[in-house]
Amino acid sequence: MSRKQRHSRTSRSHQPEEAGDITNAAAAQEGEPLKLPPRRKKFPSSLHKVNKWYYNLLFFLFLCLVAFLFWYGNTFSS
Repeated sequence: MSRKQRHSRTSRSHQPEEAGDITNAAAAQEGEPLKLPPRRKKFPSSLHKVNKWYYNLLFFLFLCLVAFLFWYGNTFSS
């Protein structure tokens, strides 16, 4: 259950939503530590996608620069 759902002031009853929440609620009553999924698995990062776009953009700009310099050199050379 998310923090917003736990601490909201709505009139909804506080019931576990998933089977994992039921086992965690039972474990909490028995004094055992909660077994939660790793944060990396629950909230996957998109950093590798951003890095891929960034490096592809840099490569494309480099190719444009090389093409422009060749064009400039051929056009304005005497």
